[in-house]
Amino acid sequence: IIKMECQVEKNEHFRHLFAFNQGSKAAKAARDIFAVYGEDAIAERTAHDWYAKFKNGNFDLKDEPRSDRPVEYDEKRLNQLLHENSRQTTRELAEKMECSHTTIEKHLHSMGKVQKFGAWIPHALSDNNNNQRATISAGLLARHRSTHGHKKRFLYRIVTGDEKWCLYINMKQRKEWLSPVKQATPRVK
Repeated sequence: IIKMECQVEKNEHFRHLFAFNQGSKAAKAARDIFAVYGEDAIAERTAHDWYAKFKNGNFDLKDEPRSDRPVEYDEKRLNQLLHENSRQTTRELAEKMECSHTTIEKHLHSMGKVQKFGAWIPHALSDNNNNQRATISAGLLARHRSTHGHKKRFLYRIVTGDEKWCLYINMKQRKEWLSPVKQATPRVK
């Protein structure tokens, strides 16, 4: 058997109608279509559904729109929403696009988008802030070194050996949808 590339769009089911008009059963029609057009051409259950439709006198060959997904998907709008804020979740995007979040995920992946975490940077420090921090640190280190011979050096009086202090800030970090070659944008804490 020679397999042929299907020239008919998958949403137009001429081959089902042809097999129905020949009088063959749905299961046999599914096997024949599978043999000619390949693995992903049709499932037997689909053939049974089409045969039931034909038996009821409905010979419309177009797929009917489903209620669980939009008929047309606006990819430009999705791109616009991502351009406005690439850190939105798929559920937030789905709410704005009025579709399911899995539909958003599929379209993002088909567009070549991947999720990346941005790197945290301490604060948005100005050059003045950076210079001030460096000056203070250098002064404290010089003060510590100047008390070299003393039993109670400067830093040892501040930091004790029996206690530890940790500041824990649980900041919510969000992924952003980007093209695979783009770097994630750094976020200020």
